[in-house]
Amino acid sequence: MTRILFIAPGDNSHTWKWVSWYGRKYPGEISLLPYQAPAPEEMLPGVKILDPFIPPFKIASVSSWTEIGRVKRLVHEIRPKLLHVLWAYGSGTYGARSDYKPTILSPWGSEITIFPNQKGLKGMVQRRLIVEALGKADYLCATSKFLASAINELVPDKPSPDIFSYGVNTSVFDPDRVTDKFEFKWPDGAPLGDRTVTVGFFKALKPKYGPEFLVDAIAMASRVIPGIRCVMAGSGDMKDQLVEQARKLGIVDRIVFPGRIPYEDMPKALNSIDIFAMPSRYEELGVAALEASAMRVPVIVTDRWGMKEVMIDGVTGVFIGMGDTEKLAENLIELSNNPTLRLELGKAGREFVKEKYEFDKIMEASDEYSTRIIEEYSS
Repeated sequence: MTRILFIAPGDNSHTWKWVSWYGRKYPGEISLLPYQAPAPEEMLPGVKILDPFIPPFKIASVSSWTEIGRVKRLVHEIRPKLLHVLWAYGSGTYGARSDYKPTILSPWGSEITIFPNQKGLKGMVQRRLIVEALGKADYLCATSKFLASAINELVPDKPSPDIFSYGVNTSVFDPDRVTDKFEFKWPDGAPLGDRTVTVGFFKALKPKYGPEFLVDAIAMASRVIPGIRCVMAGSGDMKDQLVEQARKLGIVDRIVFPGRIPYEDMPKALNSIDIFAMPSRYEELGVAALEASAMRVPVIVTDRWGMKEVMIDGVTGVFIGMGDTEKLAENLIELSNNPTLRLELGKAGREFVKEKYEFDKIMEASDEYSTRIIEEYSS
């Protein structure tokens, strides 16, 4: 019998990490209905992938509402001991309309903090569907205290969500094991040599993550630190804008845009930088900063939303205000000039992640939580 059936985005690394952990522990007992995209079998050992994928949910699409009935039939035919839905909108709607018990719903972020607050009819309908998904779930989980608080605001009558963060596998993100470096193709004229300091931005090139703030800060810091350069790795519709911004600031040879780095190469990529910068406008947690800290890379993050939970100011990295490019540049300069400080912050960062965000510890706690629910409903 299927122990846990997951409904989750099929093309997301968080799904792969979470579901494959269960697949390794309970081979053959974990099933996945991928939402909105196929799920790669090689990333999900021990997991039964039951469908190519559930199409993305679209409010105005008749086929989406028809798909709800098909998903409900599948869930009740499989009869898992537990249904666990990841992402509260779309997959959350399919899960809620399945009317299955027991169900855990684990929102990830923007579907709680952004979607319900959008204007117009679409925003109103999205809010109702998200609140319905939250309300119908038997149990709610969140990845951060900040996100749990945002969920409470949407469904104040529900118990506060239990918190299970994404976590970081520190045996994978381990600078003592990862010795290779990622080979970025720097343009002619890029700073090179012993005094080169490389800043990493490994996020999508989207307004949410504030990449334009970092471009401005690199330009400011370059007037003091001749060897500073930046990797902006990620996909997104801001690339052309950022390239033009760098050109106007005269630093186009200092920034490289290698595109999205495969997740399995991320430890090697983090091993190739000296400073990690995440000047996001908002983040529900900020796991990228935790992965950098695990690799002993000092981090600079914005002091708001869930980002306040992933770093200790002055101990594992530095906080900046949202959009404060001058403060960002100042910290880039200070860290560039002080390799000893970088080492101290990086060392403390890894210890912080191992203590608070070790992936296996979080997953063991999640499994104990799931087992209690299964036993309660089986008795």
